[in-house]
Amino acid sequence: MSWIKTNSLVSIIVVNWNRRELLRDCLCALSCQSYPDYEIIFVDNGSSDNSVALVKEDFPRVQIVALAENKGFTGGNSAGLKVAGGEFIALVNNDARTEREWLERLLQPMLDDPGIGSCAPKLVIEGTCTIDSAGSGLTSGGVGFNRGLKSNRDCFSLPERVFGPCGAAALYRATMLREIGFLDETFFLYDEDTDLGFRAQLAGWKCMYVPSAVVYHKGNATTGRLSDTHVYYHTRNLEFVWLKNMPLGLMVRFAHHKLIQEIGSFCYLCLRHRKWLIYFRAKWDALKMAPLMWCKRQEIQSKRRVSNRYIKSMMTPIFSRQLIRLKIQQFLWG
Repeated sequence: MSWIKTNSLVSIIVVNWNRRELLRDCLCALSCQSYPDYEIIFVDNGSSDNSVALVKEDFPRVQIVALAENKGFTGGNSAGLKVAGGEFIALVNNDARTEREWLERLLQPMLDDPGIGSCAPKLVIEGTCTIDSAGSGLTSGGVGFNRGLKSNRDCFSLPERVFGPCGAAALYRATMLREIGFLDETFFLYDEDTDLGFRAQLAGWKCMYVPSAVVYHKGNATTGRLSDTHVYYHTRNLEFVWLKNMPLGLMVRFAHHKLIQEIGSFCYLCLRHRKWLIYFRAKWDALKMAPLMWCKRQEIQSKRRVSNRYIKSMMTPIFSRQLIRLKIQQFLWG
């Protein structure tokens, strides 16, 4: 593959918290990319496992930002962005391993089309032939989801426009981020990528899914699926996404979808997994922070360039076959 220009610097940000054992695979893969013009910024969220020492010793070309405390995924990436010099900003989880041509292939559509604000690679679950994400979608209930989850990796083989990229491995145009803002640090963990993708869509920026750009992802390696941390932030932040971004007309149009989604979430988390306390704490905290989210909403909606019809066309109805299949799989997995 030939590049349109090779002086487009890409800043790759990797955020870490106490997962030293993951870093060698992640940073070795990033250090061997076929695209030549990139920098790696490693942000450590106050780890106590000598993660920083390992990076200093084994990856001397990697720029290190060592934070004194855990600022979460959002705060860590924001700290990395402050020192990034690239025209494009890539986010890569510490539990992700990129193929050698990942960056080259992911960047090409953005060089071809200035209207593309982000690109999503194909994420494959590490050690399997199963898709973790073929870009992200948004349900009519306001919930982000991984397209293609648990499908064979040979599926979702064509480039196409999607709602947004999964934050585990994503590429963003710096110009877009200056216009709409970066990850909302209020989120701390989870759904911050859905929020950013929603803001981008409202402002008229496109996201392209690039299946030839492949990343192998362990998934939830730092916090664990259905841990109290995961349940709290995911439950709370879903409300933030809805309040900040959903156009008023679509709030009314899909209010019953939102209600159905909330009932399903309650049944799954509280009745099946007994996460009563953490679930209601998350909802209470979301309610307390609603005025702040509504203020942020005013700025977001003022930058909106697209119609309700367009946003609706980019959403996936909660009754679609794809989402019903995902929910059945989620129930069966526990």
